[in-house]
Amino acid sequence: MVRTIRFAMLALLFSSLLPVAASALCVEVGKPVQDVTLPTIDGKDVTLSSFRGKIVFLAFWASWCPRCGEELTFLQGIYKSNPDIVVLAINQESQNISRSHIERIRKTLKEWKIDFPVLIDRNLDAWNAFCVNALPTSIIVDRKGKVRFAEPNYYWATQDKIADILREIRQEKD
Repeated sequence: MVRTIRFAMLALLFSSLLPVAASALCVEVGKPVQDVTLPTIDGKDVTLSSFRGKIVFLAFWASWCPRCGEELTFLQGIYKSNPDIVVLAINQESQNISRSHIERIRKTLKEWKIDFPVLIDRNLDAWNAFCVNALPTSIIVDRKGKVRFAEPNYYWATQDKIADILREIRQEKD
């Protein structure tokens, strides 16, 4: 009996160390993505629905997050080599972002060699709309505006999953 309880506790502990499932987010694969409007780092408003007809990759990130840097660097390659994919990095640094904070974000992006659009989630509109609870978090939206992939954390298998999802979307008839 004691051995069974120990095993169950160990199994529970190890399962908590696995990457969090997409269900922790409040976006569901196959369902329409919620529309949000956020400003770019330059202050221009961007609305998610304006990209209907394109594949959209949303990457929630912060400059202090090492895995975020890994993911954004990977996404830079996708952005440069796939004109049918829109990559939007949604910064989650803070609600009260100052001018100096924006400059620090710009410096980080320059160091990481990132040149796709960066949105600032000042009021946590996107964070709350998608129930993001970990950074980085990735969401892929297909051409029809439906969520095809949603996953908190970026880890060793994420790149393969992303490639598979993009391949599936591209093979579909409109």
